[in-house]
Order: sequence, then C-alpha cells, then structure tokens
Amino acid sequence: MRYFILVLVLVACTSKEKKEVKEYPVLETMGYYQRFSQKLWLAGKNQNWELADFYTHELEEVTENLIDGDVIHDNYNLSNLSEDIFLPKIEKVEEAIRKKDEVLFLENYELMIGSCNLCHNTTKHNFIKIMVPNDTTIWNQDF
Repeated sequence: MRYFILVLVLVACTSKEKKEVKEYPVLETMGYYQRFSQKLWLAGKNQNWELADFYTHELEEVTENLIDGDVIHDNYNLSNLSEDIFLPKIEKVEEAIRKKDEVLFLENYELMIGSCNLCHNTTKHNFIKIMVPNDTTIWNQDF
C-alpha cells in the first residue's frame, strides 16, 4: 500500500500541468502596426529622424513578437508572413532613416504599406486597406 501511495505522489508531482492557452492578440498587434506606422510617417515626413528611428524600432519589436509567437490565425501563418513580407520592408525604411534621405524614406515607406495590404489580401482581409497618410485625412486607412 505504501508503494502504491508513493507511486501516486510521484505521478502527481511529475505530470505535466495544464497551461491556459491564450489566443495571440492579433487585433492588438495590427493596431500597433497601424498606429506606429502612422507616427513613423509623420516623423519621417517632418525629417525628425530620431523619432522616425524610434517608431521603426517599435514596428520591428511588434513584428519580432509576432514572429516569435508562431501565430496561426484563420489558417494563415501570420508569423511567417510578417517575417517574409513585412520585416524586410521595415529594414528598408530603417536604412533610409539612417541615411536621413527623405526621398528614399518616402519610397520605402510606400513599399512597407504595400506589404501590409499584400498580407491583408493574402489572408482574405483585403477589405482592410492601409494607405500612405495624406493631408486630407488624419487616418492611414482607406474606409
């Protein structure tokens, strides 16, 4: 009987604990992308390179978190898409910021926004259209 109790205690102590699995906050992440990309645009457009660099790093951090999260949402691998499509474009914007080149910044920013829409199209969310901000609206989304 002691042996049986000892085995039960050992099994209870070594069994894997069930962890609560939380859904990755995709909507929150997309909100960060939109907000940081809009602020990045304003900083770069005003040649505030230090602030533009800050928001580029924020976008990279959000992207790295998404990549590390191995996120599958609606059967699409958002981690891989972000790594393959979005991250390289952020790096191009970062390069323009390092050079303090407004023309290169604007070109690469537009490519980065295009990568957002490419991902939205790929994941069947083409009704979400991000755009390069302009003077007629405060939003960087086409409603």
